[in-house]
Amino acid sequence: MVLLSRIMHPCLFFLVAWSAGGVVKGAAAEDFLHIHPEKPVVEYGASVVLNCSSSCAPINLETSLKWAEAGTGSTWKSFNFTEVDQWSVAPLCYVNCERTPLDRRANFTVYRAPERVELDLPQKMEVGKEYNLNCQVFDVAPIRNLTVTIFKGGKPLLEKTFENHTKPQPGNITVTYPITVEQQDHNESITCHAALDLRPEGPLLEKPSASQLLEPVAFPMDPLLESPLSAEIGTQMTVTCDVSGVFPAEEAMFELSFAGENLDLSIHVLEETASAQALVHLPSIGNHELICTVSLGPVKRSVNKTVTVFALPKPVPEDDHLKVVVNTTVNVMCKLDGVKSPGVVMQIKDKNQTLASSEDSFVINYEVTTCEEDDGREFLCIAQLQVNGTEVTKNASVKLTVFYAPRITNTSCPSVLTWKEGSMEAFICSAHGNPPPTVECRRDNMVYHIGVQQQIMREHKGVYHCNASNAYGSDAKDVTIVVEFFQLNIVAVALSVLGAAIIISVATVGYYMYYRSHKVRKYRLKQQAAGNPMEQKCLNGGASV
Repeated sequence: MVLLSRIMHPCLFFLVAWSAGGVVKGAAAEDFLHIHPEKPVVEYGASVVLNCSSSCAPINLETSLKWAEAGTGSTWKSFNFTEVDQWSVAPLCYVNCERTPLDRRANFTVYRAPERVELDLPQKMEVGKEYNLNCQVFDVAPIRNLTVTIFKGGKPLLEKTFENHTKPQPGNITVTYPITVEQQDHNESITCHAALDLRPEGPLLEKPSASQLLEPVAFPMDPLLESPLSAEIGTQMTVTCDVSGVFPAEEAMFELSFAGENLDLSIHVLEETASAQALVHLPSIGNHELICTVSLGPVKRSVNKTVTVFALPKPVPEDDHLKVVVNTTVNVMCKLDGVKSPGVVMQIKDKNQTLASSEDSFVINYEVTTCEEDDGREFLCIAQLQVNGTEVTKNASVKLTVFYAPRITNTSCPSVLTWKEGSMEAFICSAHGNPPPTVECRRDNMVYHIGVQQQIMREHKGVYHCNASNAYGSDAKDVTIVVEFFQLNIVAVALSVLGAAIIISVATVGYYMYYRSHKVRKYRLKQQAAGNPMEQKCLNGGASV
């Protein structure tokens, strides 16, 4: 800044001083000494001209600053301070008048505009939490003339002055404002404004900071980690980590690790919910820690879960379909191949009971001597393991086929069959055996068609020889067929016909006699009525006396 005192020519001061001197002489005024400007404002390192005028001579200057004479007159003298390099300066003009010595000081205000203004606030702030917002003004003087204002969205949050700061030297100033942000403050602008007010003698120097945007984050709840508590070795497990009510959800950063290894993630965002998903390969048995860490700005939350990885191989039967002849001893055997967790229990069961059991063994067997009833029997080879209080089971089945000779029973082939002539019947005769036996029934070397319906005749009666056979033997049985039929009785029929004829004859004669008697009576009544007309008339009510 170029001050008025610096641009005024020294002659002007001379004229002013000469005029003042003339007034003093004319009015016989007292001696005087004036200094101009009385309160110079000068930037550090700049130059300034100071004028002293007096009714006395000579005019002298006392100062520690470097100076040069800028002009002189009979009643004035100008001094050029070529470089104001001191912060506290008050040059003294003085004269020795006849009556008394006079002196005047010029109280300099040496200033330095703020070098820079910086706003320091966290890049992201958690909603509802208090943070310190710092505004720093660097290398400014005099600080007592400084005003620092913090603005939010153009509205002042804080205005700070430093009237009580007495040191003239430059310094750094930090203004702190505690701020609590809400979600609706997102993208609000924050600025800091420094104003060095040197008026009325000097300028108003202003410098703002760079504008910064508020970035509030909301992270109210811990993440929700979803995964099985147990899983089988060699398989894959899907893991999901969710956070709800977060803002801004798209900026949530996830980290998922399993057994100390970071997992590859896929992240999905929907409104205020963010979710991370990973596929975990399970290479080793044991208890492994699953950790989900979510970061949003300054907030970091973690949740962990222990996952038990177990090994339970499926039982393998030595033979899953045993085929033996009845009364043979057979061994049902199962084994486990591969790695298994401790505590595996192996069992062999049928549908009714547990037949064998063994813990921490790789092989289990059960011997059985077969009977006919064992045909089709099924055994289960079971491997069991308790994992986190839950029973995990794998099994394999063994089917038993027992071969035995045929056996004909009264149930499958009755000894006597009684049929009625003319009815439709089928000859049923079967036998037990494995493989299913072939059954054939004959009479007089004629084969009867078993299971085929036919109309029964008297010729079907008789004794049939039935034979059942398969690869393991045979069995035979005789079946008697009785045919019931109806035989006509001639005598009974004749007597029945004769009785019916007699009944009909008697009925006919009786009816004839009744009919004849009825007709005769009607005829006689008619004759009587025709032979006595007066009587008839009286009877009809026509007579008079």
